[in-house]
Amino acid sequence: MSIYYVSIGEREYNVQITNSHVLVDGEPIKADLTPLNENGLHVFRQGNCNRDFYLNPQAQGIYEVLAEGRRVLARVGPAGRRANAKGAAQAGDIVAPMPGLVVMVGIKVGDCVEAEQVLMVLESMKMQMQLKAPFAGQVKQLTVAAGAQVEKGALLVKIREATE
Repeated sequence: MSIYYVSIGEREYNVQITNSHVLVDGEPIKADLTPLNENGLHVFRQGNCNRDFYLNPQAQGIYEVLAEGRRVLARVGPAGRRANAKGAAQAGDIVAPMPGLVVMVGIKVGDCVEAEQVLMVLESMKMQMQLKAPFAGQVKQLTVAAGAQVEKGALLVKIREATE
């Protein structure tokens, strides 16, 4: 059996994995995770529900998860110690989930954005993906313009949380 701590934001989960099942905080999870391509696209099946998402390794123990236009960073560490994010991508860093063409940029440095606001649109293999703000904040850095070709994992935007 393998035991991990998975941190997403301020929440931490205890995940136990054996050959036949997965327990999250002691509760059994009956689900299937299937990779669909080499660009990080996966399908998560739980009962009759299917959800597509991108799973992109960022740094050792750090994974970016993109689903339905939302982005979270998950930190995975072995049991007995909490995952450490020092030097890792920050929560407001928006990176390219796949190689593609930036077809629209709707922000500029200094703009205030709302949670879930569409920041830009990335196109890959005739499919467009809206990249949205993970939280309300201010655009601190913008590294691309419409028409730019980007590689998977390229930093596109830095958002810093609004402090009121």
